[in-house]
Amino acid sequence: MNLDVKTLFMVVTQGYFTGALILGVLAVTVRSIPKTIRAGWGLWSLCLLLSGLGALLIGQRGAIPDYLSIVAANAFLTISFGLTPNATALLNNKKMPYLSLPVLGTVGWFALYSFDFFREDTFLRVIYVNVFCLIGILLCLRESLQLDRQQISSWFLTVAFVLDAVVRVSFIVPHLQQQYPSLLVSYETMHLQICMLVLIGTIVIKVVGISVSIFEIQRQQFREESEKDALTGLLNQRGFLRTASVQTEKHSLPITNYALVLMEIDDLRSIEKRYGASMMDALLKLFAQISRFSTPQDVIAGVDRNGQIALYLPQSDQTGANSYARRISKTLITKSRSASGSQVSTTMSAGIFAGSNETPLQRALEIAGNCLHQARKNGGNKIITHEPGNRGQLKHTDADIPFARRLKTPVQNPSS
Repeated sequence: MNLDVKTLFMVVTQGYFTGALILGVLAVTVRSIPKTIRAGWGLWSLCLLLSGLGALLIGQRGAIPDYLSIVAANAFLTISFGLTPNATALLNNKKMPYLSLPVLGTVGWFALYSFDFFREDTFLRVIYVNVFCLIGILLCLRESLQLDRQQISSWFLTVAFVLDAVVRVSFIVPHLQQQYPSLLVSYETMHLQICMLVLIGTIVIKVVGISVSIFEIQRQQFREESEKDALTGLLNQRGFLRTASVQTEKHSLPITNYALVLMEIDDLRSIEKRYGASMMDALLKLFAQISRFSTPQDVIAGVDRNGQIALYLPQSDQTGANSYARRISKTLITKSRSASGSQVSTTMSAGIFAGSNETPLQRALEIAGNCLHQARKNGGNKIITHEPGNRGQLKHTDADIPFARRLKTPVQNPSS
């Protein structure tokens, strides 16, 4: 079997340009995707376009001047393969960590080409360009393995980059074994023609893998939206349980401590009766905002239908949890007075569980709920912390209720 070299170059070139067009259209038209992801698609489109221009110029070698078919063509390739790791990093919601790579690769190419020994040696040129491309591919492979939220895309891109790396190695090895009078002559060998076919396949797999990420990202967005409370923006009951359970499993070995704080605004229903539902909603939003911004970034916050807010504090103890609860309580009193023009002075009660990850999350929520009930029973505006030695004295609640059950208590007359 003898494949036509010009036909292969034409197919490779068309593959690059088609991929650039598809990803460019996606970057412009799909507005629901985060900007970093769309920027990644746009940058990938640019990379494929530059690779297509490089392949187009290389295919015209001998028919056009060397400064186009050699100098410009390989400059396009070094820029393209220097940018691809940055484009892949953007798909992972990261900044571009390899911005110096295309600059160094292109400047190095122009600097070496200014010397006669490099300019007149096909072997050195092939080694330089393909080794640089291989570095860019390996960095892309590293980034693709970190696409945790886009598992299908990660597999597609990983396979494509592995094949691409094999192709680049296959371009280098024949030139190490034999000296070819020109680059196009080397492509006429069966070995490199097969590599060209594989290269065509990698282009298709890359475009498909990046395009598939649309559905994975949208699926992730829908799941995140379904697990958030519309009023407060915190995780809802289902989202809190899932996220906190995942965090607990991460720290299952070795045994580590965690704390769980369950909080509730005192007499919220009486406030609603006196000032209306809008005041109650405003207080819940304020409560959620204070709870979120008064705790570290790794704390998981969730809210249930009744307005109880739960905080999961990984690797925290009783003292730390109590400190955060007190800070939230003091801030809530101050902010509620300020926001309502001193009409409402809101207090909160809290129950705290502190222990090791040997205690299941459901049990911890149950214990914290009973502590919260004791705080409310004792008049509110209190924080009661679970002591391990007192576990048997705590009142049992239904295990299938992850947040504390709101107990019916008489509502005092607001005017009294």
